[in-house]
Amino acid sequence: MERLNAMKEKYTEIFVQGKPVLFTDMRIDRSTVPKELYLYEVRHADEDWCDPAQIAKGILVNFFGSILTLEPIPLPADGRLDIDSEKEWDFGEGEPYSIQEFIEKYGSCQ
Repeated sequence: MERLNAMKEKYTEIFVQGKPVLFTDMRIDRSTVPKELYLYEVRHADEDWCDPAQIAKGILVNFFGSILTLEPIPLPADGRLDIDSEKEWDFGEGEPYSIQEFIEKYGSCQ
């Protein structure tokens, strides 16, 4: 399964649990992510491929995309955080961002 270099991609700025994150529908090579960012993968709901349903460090089935955050997302003991896409996920709008542009906009702490 191919994973992309995080630094060479453009991302969509979205909001998860009210916090800005970078989103791509591709898998990212963890070794290419800058140390100040956290990489998570998102699972889609079984019944709707367009509905993000769960965040984890890695997703094997029902892969929806990858997100990069400036702050860690607290995961429960099982390592999978169920989300309500209607309340906790907002795609927002705007031009694609590079990682550098995102860090410049939001800094290293929120």
